[in-house]
Amino acid sequence: MIEIFVSRPNWAPPIIEHKLADFYQLLEDVGFKANTIGKSQAPLMSPFEDVRRLMKKCKCTVVLGLPQVFMHTGTVKHEPITSHLTLPTEWNQIEATMSLMLDLPTLVLLHKTVAARGIFDRGAANVFVYEFDSLNDSWLTSLLPALNSLKNAVSA
Repeated sequence: MIEIFVSRPNWAPPIIEHKLADFYQLLEDVGFKANTIGKSQAPLMSPFEDVRRLMKKCKCTVVLGLPQVFMHTGTVKHEPITSHLTLPTEWNQIEATMSLMLDLPTLVLLHKTVAARGIFDRGAANVFVYEFDSLNDSWLTSLLPALNSLKNAVSA
């Protein structure tokens, strides 16, 4: 099994959280052993140190951009929000950056309902951003080619 760091929020909307068990099973079926602070690993130190120590044991990273912050009113860069805005956890940004700085192969996955900002903004980093919709029945099948590419990158 290939040790993999999974960047994801510890809380996700219940309808999505329920489907993540299948995602973790898919990771295992492909040959990955998932590691996440607060899920598979209990925190011991500061969040940064826990992430750094765990990530250094892993061969690659999956950044799972799930809905975390829901904005209905307000502004972004002094522009009013005109429709519902959903953002991922800020830890996706931190952990993706740490992974890239450690030169780990990094797969970036963005839920369809989440705004593409930061690491999820296409072209912001030297990674391809895969969009998925966990509410679609074929979402796991659609991720399989990307996960196999990540596995090949680790094995190369």
